[in-house]
Amino acid sequence: MVDAIVEAAAKGVFLPGDRLVEAELARSLNVSRIPVREALRLLESQGVVVSERYRGMSLMSVDIDRLEKILKVRLALEKLAGVEVMAKLKTDPTALAPLEKVLAEMHKAGRADDGFRVASLDTEFHQMLCALSGNEVLLRTFEPLSRQLTIIFGLSVMKKGVQSIVEEHDELLEVLRGGDQAAFDALMQVHILDYSRAVDYEHFVEQLRKLEHRRKTG
Repeated sequence: MVDAIVEAAAKGVFLPGDRLVEAELARSLNVSRIPVREALRLLESQGVVVSERYRGMSLMSVDIDRLEKILKVRLALEKLAGVEVMAKLKTDPTALAPLEKVLAEMHKAGRADDGFRVASLDTEFHQMLCALSGNEVLLRTFEPLSRQLTIIFGLSVMKKGVQSIVEEHDELLEVLRGGDQAAFDALMQVHILDYSRAVDYEHFVEQLRKLEHRRKTG
């Protein structure tokens, strides 16, 4: 149920800032209200859903201030993960195999033009990077961000297209293989912060909302 709500959000069925009404969600997903209620509570604890007095629950916003906070934390975590993974590569040349597997699946999804699958694998790639660090505290800190990131990545895919997303991860994996920490840190700065800052998510969401309104009203 949690994944179904996240998938709908990443595909633009629900847009950031939209109210999420328990009864309506249950009807649209053809389930009872109890699993929806439980899923919303979990998503609230992970920052995907926000509960406001008198307004109820709504999908997280993508205003620039909030995104900056998420992405700066993410950047710090993944830079640290990169340090740990590159250290492992010195004694284990196969250390990147799990990331290579995720990237191969991302290429397959890109060829199929499956935007949601690319967005999900984007999250999986970065979560795998953190897992390969062997630092359990780092991974546990990253994991609550993962569903928020899937939604952000879903919007990014809709805006930028699948191919550019896949190519960015090819470059990340190549720099990891090279073992140059400074080059990796610089690329992660671009990948996580600069590319995201180049997308006006709030404006894009408003465009999507207007398109949906026109579709409904004919």
